[in-house]
Amino acid sequence: MATNFFQQQDLARRNTRLLVVIFGMAVLSLIVLTNLLVMISLGFVQDVQSSFMLPWEVISSISLVVIAVVGLAIMAKWQQLKQGGRTIAEALGGIRVTPDTADSAERRLLNVVEEMALAANLPVPPVYLLPESGINAFAAGYSQSDAVIGITQGSLQQLSRDELQGVIAHEFSHILNGDMRMNIRLIAILNGILFIGHIGYYLLRSGRGSSALMSSRTRNKNAGGLLLFGIGLVVIGYLGSFFGNLIKAAVSRQREYLADASAVQFSRNPLGISGALKRIGGYQAGSKINHPNADEMSHLFFGEALSRWTSIFATHPPLAKRIQRLDPTWNGRFAAATSTKKNSTEQATSDSPGLSARQSMLAALPLLLSQSSHQLLPAKAIVCAMLLTPEQLATQLAMIKNQGSPTLLQQVDQLADEVSRLPLAQQVQLLQLTIPTLKQLSASEFQQFSALLQQLTANNPSLQAWLCLNFIQHTVASQFSAKNVHHRAHSHSLAQLQPQLTLLFSALADCAGPEQAEPAWHAAWQQLALPKVPAKPVTDYQALTAALPMLINAAPKVKQQLWQAVLVTIAADKHFSDAEQAMTNLLAMLLEMPVPLTADFS
Repeated sequence: MATNFFQQQDLARRNTRLLVVIFGMAVLSLIVLTNLLVMISLGFVQDVQSSFMLPWEVISSISLVVIAVVGLAIMAKWQQLKQGGRTIAEALGGIRVTPDTADSAERRLLNVVEEMALAANLPVPPVYLLPESGINAFAAGYSQSDAVIGITQGSLQQLSRDELQGVIAHEFSHILNGDMRMNIRLIAILNGILFIGHIGYYLLRSGRGSSALMSSRTRNKNAGGLLLFGIGLVVIGYLGSFFGNLIKAAVSRQREYLADASAVQFSRNPLGISGALKRIGGYQAGSKINHPNADEMSHLFFGEALSRWTSIFATHPPLAKRIQRLDPTWNGRFAAATSTKKNSTEQATSDSPGLSARQSMLAALPLLLSQSSHQLLPAKAIVCAMLLTPEQLATQLAMIKNQGSPTLLQQVDQLADEVSRLPLAQQVQLLQLTIPTLKQLSASEFQQFSALLQQLTANNPSLQAWLCLNFIQHTVASQFSAKNVHHRAHSHSLAQLQPQLTLLFSALADCAGPEQAEPAWHAAWQQLALPKVPAKPVTDYQALTAALPMLINAAPKVKQQLWQAVLVTIAADKHFSDAEQAMTNLLAMLLEMPVPLTADFS
């Protein structure tokens, strides 16, 4: 049965709310234990005769301090991770793989990532390589626009192409299932719970250092209380760590089973992902990650990143259980490690025979364009070429020369005819491929490029041009400012979004043509089932751009209803063309809707 990614995203949101409740209980426990510790270590207990004579002012002060300390620790970690996926990748020692890399193993990796992005109807994410010998990978970010894929050097050396494809499909499943945002919040929450223990360690260290400067009498008087207080905070911190890791493990394990199953839908090859798991079992380094930050981020990975003394803290199900679910005929034997030399030979040959449909998508693109999408200036030229119109051609070319550069204009001249000959579906795929390349721009370069794109579309009010422009602006802008990262989904109902829906469906209904626009409009509102059907307004793309954040931030259940209405609107004229399919795919990516392509990619 196919995974309903809207439902899984909603489940991930419910899991996040459950984490908040459990976190509240953990903080309450920290408050109680810290108050008890203070009263014992500083002698308040000796003065207490009954529960009615407790030092409530002291208790209130300590409680507020605990809440403030935990809150600040969470906010500090949240601020650190606010930029999204690339922050996590860099915190784990990841090095960005540039789209124009000449390394054969890295090129194979990028090809697999591109194939999976096209299959999942997602922007192609940047890829980071971790200098680790273990076989592992992760997806990180708040949303589709800022997601990154990280993978270890060991994975490149040990996995076949099919196995690598299975691992990457697993990570794309996490993106579509809505797990990434939940995982980042879990990192921040656990940091707050553990911070009490860090304070205890600090007090113990400072106590040892300051005791040498005190007189023996003062040292004897104060050291005992400080030592007891520091040890107590460490114990409380360990208790927080114990229960925090239990929470992390329980949530993560179930989502891993789901991602394994979802990955098979993309790869259509259960032996790929099960083969990668078998390879981990037979490899000396396994899936271990040695980076110091691996502990707090262990739940992000494809395989168990740390050695655990007990399985209750494992963030992933046992390898054998994962393999048996994917390959019921498995004989219990793990695969032997692959020599680097052998795998390098495979890299050179495995891409040739039996191209899958995903590989065929890339192979169908002209070589000039696919290679150009991996280079910065030609990638910019591809986007500009997609926005050219015969009626405005001379004016647009002048804009490219004056606001861009003569060199950019030269690239546009070279690529425009090739781009225009592509059907819209392939143009959208080409647009997806340019995303990692454009994310290499600096903030000022992207601002200048974005201004140029707006000028190119100012006199071209069409849905296709609007979608292309806003897809680039929304997806690439997340690289430069946390303000452009989609941090959370809001629980807006369809009724609350009616002003924004009016603008969107007016533009969609116009695609049906002058005679069918009104029937398409009414079909949309009938599907939305809102109490009042407004009159169709004149399409206003500037207002629709302003409405985008509300639509992108809609809750998964709302987006599922919205998506069904989009399909009804486009099909109202009884003709669902390839161009319309391509535009709906582009709209889904812009609104960050988890609707992978339905074609069989076997």
